[in-house]
Amino acid sequence: MNNDDINDVIEEVENFYKSVSYNVKKLRKQKKLSQLEFSHKIGFNSVSFYCDCENNKNGKHFNLLHIVRIAKYFSIDINELVTY
Repeated sequence: MNNDDINDVIEEVENFYKSVSYNVKKLRKQKKLSQLEFSHKIGFNSVSFYCDCENNKNGKHFNLLHIVRIAKYFSIDINELVTY
């Protein structure tokens, strides 16, 4: 892999994380839940970490366990969160 290929992969991964964050935020807002309420409902100990994940800030993002918990909470297929 050359540098251009690596940069393309990095960009694609970042776009994926942004898409997941957007999808989670959209669903949370549709349910009229605050970040604090929702972060506790899905098992986050730190609302600031959740906020960073939802806003794709400080290099934080939702991991697979988070995505599974979120999909389960909303009773949706995990693909609704990870499709971009």
